[in-house]
Amino acid sequence: MPRNSIGRKVARAASIGGSRSYRQRTPLGWYAILIAICVVGLGLVVFSRHERQQMAANASTTTTTTQANTTAPTLSDHWQVALSVDVCGHVANLPRSADQSLGIVTAGNGVVDIEPARAGDRAAQYEGANATLGKFLSSEHASLTATSLTLPASLAKLAGTYDNGRKCGSKPGRVQVYIWPSPKAPSPFSATGSGGLDYANGEMFMLAFLPKGASVSRPTGQKLVEAFITPPATTTTTTTKPVSTTTTTTKPVSTTTTTTKPVSTTTTTG
Repeated sequence: MPRNSIGRKVARAASIGGSRSYRQRTPLGWYAILIAICVVGLGLVVFSRHERQQMAANASTTTTTTQANTTAPTLSDHWQVALSVDVCGHVANLPRSADQSLGIVTAGNGVVDIEPARAGDRAAQYEGANATLGKFLSSEHASLTATSLTLPASLAKLAGTYDNGRKCGSKPGRVQVYIWPSPKAPSPFSATGSGGLDYANGEMFMLAFLPKGASVSRPTGQKLVEAFITPPATTTTTTTKPVSTTTTTTKPVSTTTTTTKPVSTTTTTG
C-alpha cells in the first residue's frame, strides 16, 4: 500500500478522535450524572433506614386492653370489717373519716366500710389487691410497721408514735396486729406491719401496743359487723283456717200418754 495512502488514513483517524482543545475540556455532564446518581442513592438509603425504623417501632408497640378487675373486692362488692386500737389496755376506735367519698372509710364506730364503687372514678384504687389496711391507715393519718404504730392527733391522749420497747406501764410494749377471721372466731392470729395485709368481708382487726403475753380485747365493732354479714332470718307465718262446726239441734219427740178408764161392772143375783 502506498505510504501516502497510510498517511491519509492516520490523518482521518486523528480528525475523528477530536482536536487537542476538545480533549482538554472538563466533562461536566459526566460529573453531573455521577453526582445525581450519588444523591439518588443516598436518598434511597435514608428512606430505607427510615422504613426499617418505622417497622421496628410498630412491631414493638404493645396494645394493652384494660379488663375489669375480678379480684375481690370488686366494683360491686360492699364489705365491712371491725377495727380498733389497743394501747396498753386502752381500747379506742379511729375517728370518722374526713373524706367519706373514699373507697375505704370509717364512721368512727369501730367498723371499716369497704365499697370501691363509692369512690367513683377512683374506684380502681380500692379494688382487689389495692384494698389494704395500709391504704386505709394512710388516709386516716396513721401508720403501722413491724416495729411502730402511729395514731392520729384526733385520738387525743392515745395520739403519737409507739415504738417497740417503749414502756407500757412498767413493762416494754411491742406492736402487734391481731386478726380474727370472723366475728365468731374463738381466737385471733397475729401479724406484724400493714404491708400486704388486705381485707376479707367480716374480719376483725386489733392494732395493739401491749407488753408481751398481755391479753388482747376484741374490736368494739364486732356485733355491728356480725349483723352486717349475717343474712336476716326468714320467718314463715302459717295461718290455720278455722274448722267450720255445724251444730244440729234435735227437737224432742212429743209423747202422748193415753189413760184408759176402767169399766164399771154390776152383777145382779136372783
